[in-house]
Amino acid sequence: MDNIAVFLSSLAALLHVIAFAIYNKKMLEEKSCPNTATWTLWSFLTILNVSSYWKMSGDLIKSLLPFASSAACILTYLFCLYKGKMNLKETDIYDKLSLVAGIVAGIVWWYYKSATCGNLILQAAIIISFVPMWKMVWRKPSKESALPWYIWSLAYVLSIVVVILRWNGQYRDLVYPVICFLLHLSVGLLTKRK
Repeated sequence: MDNIAVFLSSLAALLHVIAFAIYNKKMLEEKSCPNTATWTLWSFLTILNVSSYWKMSGDLIKSLLPFASSAACILTYLFCLYKGKMNLKETDIYDKLSLVAGIVAGIVWWYYKSATCGNLILQAAIIISFVPMWKMVWRKPSKESALPWYIWSLAYVLSIVVVILRWNGQYRDLVYPVICFLLHLSVGLLTKRK
């Protein structure tokens, strides 16, 4: 089972990177328009997420996807800034709420020495951070391309399978990949709205 879990975890990480590469290509072709506030926030949240998830799960194999996600998210953010492709809009209330929730998650983790509490609070921050994306794609579905969002969703499905294959009774290890699967799938589905 361990070999299968390692393979699926590696495949999930690779799919995540491929989805980011597709996203970056679409962005250069003007088929995606990254929001500065959202991607800045996601870069911050992914660093906190990967570190707390790895500490919480104690499992590098389960943590491969969050590592790949964090690295690719930050590189995409920097690439978009470098290419001048960011959509410079003001932060809205959801960006601010997500940032506050992310900071609270970090403080709770530090103060109580509980990566689990920090990571679970962080999932609320991640959910809130998707609201501006949903609003943008709801208004104009063509602002995003479905393909990367579906690939990210598939990567999270594989991550869920990895957690189950390496099951040790820690239900909390499922929270991050399940939430991110639903969030990413929702954006992909919204892009198909007419």
